[in-house]
Amino acid sequence: MPREDFIRIRPYQDDWLGVAFSAAVGLGAGLFAGIVAGELFGKVNSERVRGAMGRLKRRPASLPEPHAVERAVQDALRELATTRHLNVRVHALGDGLVELTGTAPDAASRRVAGDTARTVVGAEVVVNRILVEGNDIPNAR
Repeated sequence: MPREDFIRIRPYQDDWLGVAFSAAVGLGAGLFAGIVAGELFGKVNSERVRGAMGRLKRRPASLPEPHAVERAVQDALRELATTRHLNVRVHALGDGLVELTGTAPDAASRRVAGDTARTVVGAEVVVNRILVEGNDIPNAR
């Protein structure tokens, strides 16, 4: 017996029941995914949404070139009397990562240098490796 007798090909028909069933399954899957995501991410409130939006607004669309960030951090450190005479080197490593190395006479100067570097656009993460004389290393004097 030829094989065509066993296979019956049904012409395509618009079936509103199939469309309705597919829509119901899609709606159910979306609702389930929403419930799971809500449980996973926790309570969403207006304060958390505002905080997230504020962080997105502060982040520049594209970060400046590393050498431009380096220069901007050096300029910012030279503008302050507290950090102007510090023996600090700035290394912009790319992707918003900036490293400060060198020495400072006290912990307050070290902290001010790190805080100042964090204010520069493009310095998203500042690694402060400035050593404090007398604490981290012996006094130079």
